[in-house]
Amino acid sequence: MILVMGATGHVGSKIVTHLLDNNQEVRCLARHFPDQDAFEGAELIEGDANDVATVTDCMRGCHSAFTLIPPNMKAPEFRYYQNKIGEVIAEAIEESEIKKIVNLSSIGADLESGTGVILGLHDQEERLNEITHADIVHLRPTFYMENLLAGIPSIVSMNRYFGSIPGEAPLHMIATQDVAARAAFLLMNPTFKSHNVEYLLGERSITFNEAIRAIGMAIEKPDLEYIEVSDQELRNYMIGAGVSPDLADNLLELNQATGNGTLNATVSRDKLNSTATSIEEFAKTTFKSAYLAAMEAESAKKSRPSSENEARM
Repeated sequence: MILVMGATGHVGSKIVTHLLDNNQEVRCLARHFPDQDAFEGAELIEGDANDVATVTDCMRGCHSAFTLIPPNMKAPEFRYYQNKIGEVIAEAIEESEIKKIVNLSSIGADLESGTGVILGLHDQEERLNEITHADIVHLRPTFYMENLLAGIPSIVSMNRYFGSIPGEAPLHMIATQDVAARAAFLLMNPTFKSHNVEYLLGERSITFNEAIRAIGMAIEKPDLEYIEVSDQELRNYMIGAGVSPDLADNLLELNQATGNGTLNATVSRDKLNSTATSIEEFAKTTFKSAYLAAMEAESAKKSRPSSENEARM
């Protein structure tokens, strides 16, 4: 049996698919399972990752587990939230005596300051490395291409993509399907020993300008532009969208570490940490599908008032 925490997330859901496709016995932990049909064949447990008893019970009887600190966009003190969940996971590993762990971390988790939301993952790596009975791989992926989906509303309404990372700053981007593929392989083939780190850096280094150009071509908007905005503008937007002020500040600090090269400087690209999916492929598949769905929803929204008026006539 393999446990997947965060089984409904971008990475976790894809791990589950890989495991089920390979005839593995899978136990899934998530807050809710809105589409249970997508997990047919797996054992589903709806529960709180902040509860030691729940996570411990999920780990018992499993030979390996995928662990992560699930996001909480409204957490008033984000690093405190991360550490609270992290302590629960560590205690559950100790109590259940599970032997093999694939832990989702991040590029930059080796740094002790200046990386915003990654600092809680740095803490978690150190915490888990104190566990002696379990063999652990810390996966350190880079910026998720799926993060680009957050820009769809501004593309739909203004034909612009806004961000605070300099448009020509080189950075790594990875599709979550590539993270999931590696995690699933390790869970199915848990031959790793001791405590290890693996970087996952995407197909190649690119810039935001390149990424947005690729997206523009995929959605037939060749004039789509990336517009760099100030930290304060982006902070106001994030808070208006429901992100806590503390998390907004942490995300801006991470953007700064990405834009000024701090994160890139922690690792060199090679064949082992480069993955398959290019930004062009992601743009033509995942991004285009989400964009078309948003356009369809916007069109339906605009047509609704006229339909209501017709009904009243």
